[in-house]
Amino acid sequence: MVRAQSLKPKATPQAQIVERPELGMLTRRAVKRLFDIIMSLIGIILLAPIGVIIAILIKRDSPGPVFYRGLRAGKDGKPFKILKFRTMYERPESYAGPRVTAQGDTRITPLGAWLRYTKINEFPQLWNVLKGEMSLVGPRPEDVEIAKAWPEDARREILSVRPGITSPASVLYHDEEKLLSSSNLMEDYFQSILPNKMRLDQLYVRYHSFFTDLDIIFWTIAILIPRITGAKIPEGYLFAGPFSRLANLHINWFIADFMVALTAIEISSLIFKPLDAPFWTWRAILFLSFLLTFLFSALNVLSGQNRVLWSRSTSEDGLGLLASGFFTLLVLLALETFPPVMHLLGLPTAHWGMVILTCMLAQVGFIAVRYRLRLFSGIANRWLNWRQNQMTLGERVLLLGGGEGSQIAGWLLKRRMFRSAFSIVGVIDDSNPTLHGLRVGGYWMMGGITDLPTLVEKHDIGVIVSTIPAANPKLDEYIFDFCRAYGIRLIFLDDLLRMVDKQITQPVHENHDAIWRSDHLEYKAVHDLTTQLPNRYLLQDRLRHSLAYSRRYNTHVAILFIDLEGLCDINRTLGRKYGDEVLVQAAKRLTHCKRDSDTLARFGEHQFALIVENLARLEEVEIVGKRIFNSLSKPYQINGHRFNLQPVLGVCTDQDCAERSNPDIATCYSKRTLLEVKQHEPILA
Repeated sequence: MVRAQSLKPKATPQAQIVERPELGMLTRRAVKRLFDIIMSLIGIILLAPIGVIIAILIKRDSPGPVFYRGLRAGKDGKPFKILKFRTMYERPESYAGPRVTAQGDTRITPLGAWLRYTKINEFPQLWNVLKGEMSLVGPRPEDVEIAKAWPEDARREILSVRPGITSPASVLYHDEEKLLSSSNLMEDYFQSILPNKMRLDQLYVRYHSFFTDLDIIFWTIAILIPRITGAKIPEGYLFAGPFSRLANLHINWFIADFMVALTAIEISSLIFKPLDAPFWTWRAILFLSFLLTFLFSALNVLSGQNRVLWSRSTSEDGLGLLASGFFTLLVLLALETFPPVMHLLGLPTAHWGMVILTCMLAQVGFIAVRYRLRLFSGIANRWLNWRQNQMTLGERVLLLGGGEGSQIAGWLLKRRMFRSAFSIVGVIDDSNPTLHGLRVGGYWMMGGITDLPTLVEKHDIGVIVSTIPAANPKLDEYIFDFCRAYGIRLIFLDDLLRMVDKQITQPVHENHDAIWRSDHLEYKAVHDLTTQLPNRYLLQDRLRHSLAYSRRYNTHVAILFIDLEGLCDINRTLGRKYGDEVLVQAAKRLTHCKRDSDTLARFGEHQFALIVENLARLEEVEIVGKRIFNSLSKPYQINGHRFNLQPVLGVCTDQDCAERSNPDIATCYSKRTLLEVKQHEPILA
């Protein structure tokens, strides 16, 4: 157990700057609240008979109240009591047990298990929505005690909106109870599920809209269908599902294109009205505008142009618009050559010159509203790239990170020195899942980090170029392990820029080291990103050298394993930010305890290993162990909290592994002997 003592002084009142919400934000909030009131009221009325039946079944299933009222963190951190159908036995252990449940939880009644599986137990929350405590869609309300353990910035952002009955996180984790282990329930929840749920909730707060809420309601209903429940819904489709994509990719552009077509016909009328007076009726004008827009939009859907994010498109994307406009013209001319078809539609035949002029003007308008001044440069670049792609076949590359870094990396890889060696497939980025499946900055947004295995196998990726700043050690460590497991070469943008500098400044006859062999990459591959200590790969190499040295010079080697008991409790209660800071402080203390010739490494999640070399007697390792024990037993001060941990030391000597000439570090750990050190002071405060 770890006892944390807060040392933060009480906050003094300070002047706060109150920012006034924008008119658009106030409008969106009003529309969302009005939608919540109307739909919750309708839902309560329609589901009332079902609610009465459920209440009778609950009373017959087990004694106790029909409803469960649990304390949850609401908007701005204000607690409220959430309303659910009771699914647990009315016993003391139901309230005193873990705050989350796993499959097979003995506290859940048979009827309660069915209510949880079908999500019917959530229906009473419509009353919370009607009262204004919740919304239909929003971050799921978390237990007050669990919400207190969130990082402050995430807590402030997530609780800035009303919690919801459903959310992107609740859709992805609709089978959460199956993912949790009943033997290690809370630790699994804090480490495996809660961080990703918080990330999804933050993304919802940043990118939610009325159509996004409709998408999430749609997916919530869809997961109740057994066939869909087993399928994994891509994360990007939660934030930009069928309703959002219908509005943003089809309806909005159809209206804009219809207005362009109507304007083009009005301009054509100035020239052709004297020649073709019978055609110029409002019925004919509106029909031709609709037909032109429909054909152009349909061709854009078939060619994928409707999925281009035009605010960040490239000039090459304009070729698709030209093709759609050209085929639209051909279809309209074909209709004009068959008067019976026009008469069937109740329209007179138009002059072919008017059709051509209208289509040309409309084409200019379609491009103008999307592109402006980049079309001609796009045609030239498209031609050159097509010619180059016909002549070369390079290594397939995936860009990691969708910011400016990916644009820089893409520009560099398209230069003449790299063009024949690399072929960019697309970009993966977690920062904005609403862009997944769109073409941004000339590259397809392929998905997020979790889609890496599928994308690598599907597109035969050989190189990953990381453009993400080195601010997330856990993510960097995951990418390293992934590339190592799949045999993929990893390149960092900084190294790519350094390679360009070498290509430009060094003489042609000099040999250049491969970019993935640079000292920078080698250091990252064999060091822990949190503590900057050697990792287990470098530790294994040092152990081999130490054992060889001891055999040659008849000395002894000992490996001290240090386990920090209580670190898991810190990660579970306060988050990994505090646990990582404890690891950093412990690494610094251990560095001061060891000799310069010894090797200190991070061995596991909360474990360190120290190779003590050149020992005349094995008893000397006890002196080092006592020094380490006393140093690590001192309290850790982090952000106003005081932690006391219990270090557990184990030792494995060269004699313990004498039967193997080259034992691995895992074998040494399994053969360790606990080192008893006298405790000079209480470990727990």
